[in-house]
Amino acid sequence: MDTKKSTSAIEGEDAAKVSHFFRKEVQEKIAQHPCYSKNAHKYARMHLPVAPACNIQCNYCNRKYDCSNESRPGVVSNLVDPNGALKHFRAVKKRVPNLSVVGIAGPGDALANPKATFASLKLIKAEDPEAQLCISTNGLALVDYIDELVEVGVNHLTITINCIDPEIGAKIYPWVFFNNKRLRGIEAAETLISRQLDGLAAASEAGLLVKVNTVLIPGVNDHHIETVSEAVNRRGAMLHNIMPLISEAEHGTYFGLTGQRGPTDEELNTARVQSGSNMAQMTHCQQCRADAVGTLDGGCSSSTSDSDSCDATYKVAVANTADSGLDLIQTHFGHADQFSIYHYSAEDNTFIHKETRVASKYCSGSSECIDDEEFKQLLIDSVADCDELLCSRMGISPWRKLEKAGVTPNVDFAFQTVEHALNEIANRRQAILATAKAHKETA
Repeated sequence: MDTKKSTSAIEGEDAAKVSHFFRKEVQEKIAQHPCYSKNAHKYARMHLPVAPACNIQCNYCNRKYDCSNESRPGVVSNLVDPNGALKHFRAVKKRVPNLSVVGIAGPGDALANPKATFASLKLIKAEDPEAQLCISTNGLALVDYIDELVEVGVNHLTITINCIDPEIGAKIYPWVFFNNKRLRGIEAAETLISRQLDGLAAASEAGLLVKVNTVLIPGVNDHHIETVSEAVNRRGAMLHNIMPLISEAEHGTYFGLTGQRGPTDEELNTARVQSGSNMAQMTHCQQCRADAVGTLDGGCSSSTSDSDSCDATYKVAVANTADSGLDLIQTHFGHADQFSIYHYSAEDNTFIHKETRVASKYCSGSSECIDDEEFKQLLIDSVADCDELLCSRMGISPWRKLEKAGVTPNVDFAFQTVEHALNEIANRRQAILATAKAHKETA
């Protein structure tokens, strides 16, 4: 068997096999989704972290909140509600014009949080009808929400199906919460697998483009991959993504703490070859966080962390006033009436001044602060396309508003020169980009 051919994403001859079954407009949707097509690397995606609850427990999962130091599924820096998701989408769209896909991938399960999930998707679709919507789910509740997914405009769907044998499932899932009961053992696995396959078939029949994720767990389901691929292919899945188990003990998962190892490169490749005899393979997955933003080939950065290598441009706003000098960072955010905007140049590892934006003051003094929330939001929005904002001081309210908009406030350089601050940030960014490049080269 030709290994290279079997493990390719939807491109070349595999694309010819798949494209026969889809209309032109469907092919275009595939071509613009970076998870469905390796050639779509120029398009960006963002995950909205609005779904904290989960209706099953997996032995490889440990959901973490307020964490910016891990890059894996189930991890977020901040949870947001639907309105916060919309604000964040607007901010990201301004600075990532190639954003084409908006998805919900946790940190729990999208369909275990149906109110937040569908409210967020509706708001995004109303804001940008061209946005491609997708969700990731374990599939337990999928069959109950097919109509709603179609109605809201979800195009792409990812289901994690690790096995179709309940004996294997009992080793992966400690419990499943279904019909207000916590099921365990074989009963839990049988219920989950049955509903996953029913949901997959119904979603495919409804016209959704379905990708199946399978976590490869040596000694547990590694001998079972071809059987899984045959079953999901028969029910309409168009792409199989076999992912290596992340099993480092520091992540705190059951498998990690009990010494379950992850697969070797050879084992992963063998599994993809086995599955590739049945269906097209995704081989460029980055196993992204539930709040990832950017392009897949730029890494999987958090939407709020310093791992900003997903963005093509990094912008810094410096708060100042028309009658103050521009050399020092000496202006309280609440007293700023203009912002100097600097763009990072990776080629020269420096920041270039691009513009000065005039803005009405957030606050005119301790007894004269404006109470109009909408007016305050306009000020926040004036720098919402920036990645970082420098000032001498800032209150907790605008700090939180900026963070929700995707902007990182920074008062560490108070009363230092702008030149020094920008040089420090440029060096930090250069180190981040170098690390991301090295990781990509060794991946």
